[in-house]
Amino acid sequence: MKRAARAIAAGVGLWSSLALAQSDKDADAERFFREGQKLMEARRYGEACPKFEAAYKKDHQLGTLLNLAYCHKEQGAVWLAWVEFKEAERKAVELKRNDRRDFARQRMAELEKSLARVVVEPQKKVELTEVLVDDRRVPDAEKGVTFAAEPGQRKLTFRAKGKKQIVELVTIVKRERPQRIAVPAMEDEEVEPVVEEPPPRAERVEPAPVAPPPRGETSDGSGQRTVALALVGVGVVGVGVGAVTGLMTLSNECAKSARATNPAGCPDTEVGRERAAEGQTTGMISTVAFGVGGAALITALVLYLTAPSAPSSATAGDAPARRAAGARLTPEIGSGWAGLRGVF
Repeated sequence: MKRAARAIAAGVGLWSSLALAQSDKDADAERFFREGQKLMEARRYGEACPKFEAAYKKDHQLGTLLNLAYCHKEQGAVWLAWVEFKEAERKAVELKRNDRRDFARQRMAELEKSLARVVVEPQKKVELTEVLVDDRRVPDAEKGVTFAAEPGQRKLTFRAKGKKQIVELVTIVKRERPQRIAVPAMEDEEVEPVVEEPPPRAERVEPAPVAPPPRGETSDGSGQRTVALALVGVGVVGVGVGAVTGLMTLSNECAKSARATNPAGCPDTEVGRERAAEGQTTGMISTVAFGVGGAALITALVLYLTAPSAPSSATAGDAPARRAAGARLTPEIGSGWAGLRGVF
């Protein structure tokens, strides 16, 4: 029960820590967002946009992203605002927020008037995974969807599964029709073969020979006798406690045995019930103490009688000494009986 309580407490503590960390993260995002709003209202876009960006990194909320894109639009970072409105459009579609989807599309259409239109043409049998313009990922550009880009020389990065990425400088020109950019041939990504080394061969180690103990260093049974004497002390204390509590039980007029012989000796009052409870407690203690003390005494007797004798220094002709050193008592338990077997 205690282990279960500790496990529940640990789980609650872990959940509380995670919830606290999450609440701190949300609190930081809210703080950055509010600070960005105040700065944007003051038209301090250079300070407001980083606040919205810090808030979006923590909460990834659609509303935060829209404010960030709008801040960049007002700041004059036209293409950066277009990319963020494009990302917001995708997120709004996933969340089924049509109002915010339409808002993002309207802002994108306004921004595209000053931007060029580009479409990437991937190679056959090459699956593009990402297209980056000036190290900024353009959503859906890898799918052949037309996207906006600022006119001028731009760094384009193409990434594909199983291929080495390609980085190229491309001159983007604003035209009536989208500018088509073909992806150059991409080399296969080198994969180093994994060589499995065979497990090291285990060398056979012969066990070291164990030398027999020197004669005269075998146990003489003194340790076992010491334990037996200690158990004697425990047994005596147990029997003593059992005797004292047993007398207390017998002298209690409200004990179970006393009520059986003299029902009128214990009144049915609060005091009588307390005396009866005391009688039950002392009786239980007496029973347990007698049991523990008796078991300790019996165990002590068995240990003492079965302890090895001290090694004999008698010669071969000293038969009585050899017989005394070889005396043994062994406990035996059978079906319905128990006893000691002696060898003398």
